[in-house]
Amino acid sequence: MLNFTKNSDLSVSETLSLLRRAHSIANHDVTVLHELDGMQMASLFYEPSTRTRLSFASAMNALGGSTIGFESSSSASVAKGESLADTIRVASQYADLIVLRHPDISAPDIALANSSVPLINAGNGAGLHPTQTLADLMTIYENKKTLSGLHLIFAGDLKYGRTVHSLVKELLRFGNNTFTFVSPDELRIPNELRTKLTNTNTLFYEEQSIQTGIHSADIIYLTRIQTERFPQSLIKNLRLN
Repeated sequence: MLNFTKNSDLSVSETLSLLRRAHSIANHDVTVLHELDGMQMASLFYEPSTRTRLSFASAMNALGGSTIGFESSSSASVAKGESLADTIRVASQYADLIVLRHPDISAPDIALANSSVPLINAGNGAGLHPTQTLADLMTIYENKKTLSGLHLIFAGDLKYGRTVHSLVKELLRFGNNTFTFVSPDELRIPNELRTKLTNTNTLFYEEQSIQTGIHSADIIYLTRIQTERFPQSLIKNLRLN
């Protein structure tokens, strides 16, 4: 079992193979029902989560495994001052796998340095959300039968939206995709992502109206405003505008 903290941990061919396997499981492949019998997953969620946390627990149960962990840092020893590194070391002694969600972008690196079992990143602050990207890729693939040659519109909070960052970076690996990014100036894509798009000679546009290009879009991806990640200065500015 390997670590999965960013989508590039898997090759393009491995990703496609995983999507095909997921499609088979979704169509009631019963051969996987006992693949994780006797295995235990530590679900360590330092941020609120409904869909991601429940999807991991549901998948683990369906494969025959069990789940331990916490769904809030206030209910764990971190509330008493325990560091992330210490929590990871402790969890490694109880579990065969750790699933971590954390508000700090650097959390996966810290966890990797201290875990003796495989680690899955379930979201790290405004950084990445690689497992959500796999779900998004499967949705796109099952509807469009391809992951290249598409025009995708991303709208909403593109600065702090980790699902956007992860999905765009992954789609760049499949090539020949065009992107339109729709957001107010304060929430435009990060410079790091803009540079990556430019360096790969990817055609992309930045707009403030979703009407631009909507009729030629193959996929429209809407993301919520991540107010919990906003600096106070940005919140005040958005209220004034």
